[in-house]
Amino acid sequence: MAVKETVQVDEAEKDQPGVQKVIANIPVGNQVVEKATYWRPVLQDDVSPHVTEGVRTIKFSSPAWVEEEYETGETNEDGTAKIGVRQVLDTQWYEIDLGEENVAALQEVLKPFTGMARKVEAPAVKPARKRRSAK
Repeated sequence: MAVKETVQVDEAEKDQPGVQKVIANIPVGNQVVEKATYWRPVLQDDVSPHVTEGVRTIKFSSPAWVEEEYETGETNEDGTAKIGVRQVLDTQWYEIDLGEENVAALQEVLKPFTGMARKVEAPAVKPARKRRSAK
């Protein structure tokens, strides 16, 4: 999350999304009084940092080449399986904070691909990659 700043808000806004309660200990004479204050982060666009209005967090995935270990089918001198490394195509998840203009720009760039793609539900939990043996 690209937080430009945090601003203090009135107690009436304490239940709004993103507002956090902060307790300050204030010495008063021989006592310490706890005072609650409420703060809200101001998001900024990760691409255009001057934009703070209408910024929202966007999550998306993209194919990415990653290294994967695999058993080669050969054995080491000590009898253990020899491990190799290869490049495989995997899905990488991303999160970015964007204002309305940059959300529209991202959608426009993706349009040739999303226009041809099939809609699916996002996976609840990404399964762990299995180590495969060479055949």
